[in-house]
Amino acid sequence: MSNTPPLPDRHAPTLGNRLLDAWEILLYQVFRRLPIDLAPRLSARSTAAAIRRDRPWVVERARANLRRHRPDASEAEIEASVAAFLDNIGRIVGETACVGRFMAAGRIDLPNAERTKAIRARGGLLALCLHTGNWDLMLEGVRALGMSVACAPIAWESPAQTWFINDMRRRAGMRFLRQDRGGIRAAYEELKTGGFLAVFVDEARDGRLMAPLFGRPPHAEGNLAIAAKLARRTGCTIVLCNVTRLPAGRFRLNVSDAIALPESPSGVLDDVAFLNAIIEPVVLDHLDQWFWLDDAF
Repeated sequence: MSNTPPLPDRHAPTLGNRLLDAWEILLYQVFRRLPIDLAPRLSARSTAAAIRRDRPWVVERARANLRRHRPDASEAEIEASVAAFLDNIGRIVGETACVGRFMAAGRIDLPNAERTKAIRARGGLLALCLHTGNWDLMLEGVRALGMSVACAPIAWESPAQTWFINDMRRRAGMRFLRQDRGGIRAAYEELKTGGFLAVFVDEARDGRLMAPLFGRPPHAEGNLAIAAKLARRTGCTIVLCNVTRLPAGRFRLNVSDAIALPESPSGVLDDVAFLNAIIEPVVLDHLDQWFWLDDAF
């Protein structure tokens, strides 16, 4: 796979960056006011075309990773999955501004809702979240179940993206944890006091995938290890949570049954391997809806 060329520094205080930030915020405000089917339809084709033109390595890496994960797939099947991956990313761009309107439109399915409510009633809940489908629609589904989610804020590629994604998440009911050294302590308190904490355990850093492991040895450097440590310290309930894209602009919020770590702890690496064995098959089942498909591992 080709190396990723350095991207422009979108945080540099240049006139060009300020104009791009203004343009991205304007698009966000426009998409917020469009019908929920029109915004993703407009963004899907233009975003896919821009990725193919300006970031061809994304396509190359996605194609190569699909071949590694699906060695028996034909070239036509691989190319169809690449196209679906780009379409999913493109639709997310338009859908992000519309988060908060899908549940009212009857677009989010909530299977096993009563089971999820019963699990939540046990106390602190740690959700192992995945970047599949449009993961931000989890917020609407959780709110419909009478819950609110706490999560750490994330810095995105540009100041504008960070602003409008965090704005959307606040409006959808997310509660942000502290972003300083006290963040882990705040996560601990969230769980100990019966809160609902979301931790995105599939993650990439600087273009390299931290989890799932895909055959690599477990390590203690990523969010899987953080989730395992929090669960051990607080005794909270764990669930796996992800959103999958369905036909006709619909989505399904999938919340697993309660997950119990092994009773006899033998170290964080064993817990990481245990949790990885739970999340990895779900990612493999939805590769063309998975945000990190193009990252190296």
